[in-house]
Amino acid sequence: MHKGHDHHAGCCGGHHPHDASDTLDAALAALKAAGMRVTAPRTAMLRALARARSPLSVEEVRRAAGEDADLVTAYRTMESLEKIGLVRRHLLESGKSLYELSDPRHPGAHHHHVICRLCGKMEPLPGCQAEIFEEAARRLGYAELTHVLEIFGVCPACAREKAKTKN
Repeated sequence: MHKGHDHHAGCCGGHHPHDASDTLDAALAALKAAGMRVTAPRTAMLRALARARSPLSVEEVRRAAGEDADLVTAYRTMESLEKIGLVRRHLLESGKSLYELSDPRHPGAHHHHVICRLCGKMEPLPGCQAEIFEEAARRLGYAELTHVLEIFGVCPACAREKAKTKN
């Protein structure tokens, strides 16, 4: 499917340096509020996610966190942070997961992406209509709900390139 860091192209508008710092501070406060310890590995991984311009794989989060986290710790941490709603998981068609920091200053605000099958480019989509399904599940008595939704297709640039190679 996509190679290297292609999935980073064009996603989510990026963070400004001061925004990343504010988001990290809010994330650390949310971590404490959830009753989780603020450890060096968790802080390093949250910092990596706060600075990221697009969703990252667990391996990329661990690399960006440096020596503060081994891969097993990174996987466990992402799972824990997802459970408390501090990170959102985006599932690619290949089955690979990418993670993005949820801004605790705006709880419940999140977005999904359209992802090019050919180059891996990710672009955010406005709003979230899947919350309608979560509300229906709540009415059925389900709790601790979450959802993963991504749209896949071929981006305009890849479609043009594909059309050229057919001629």
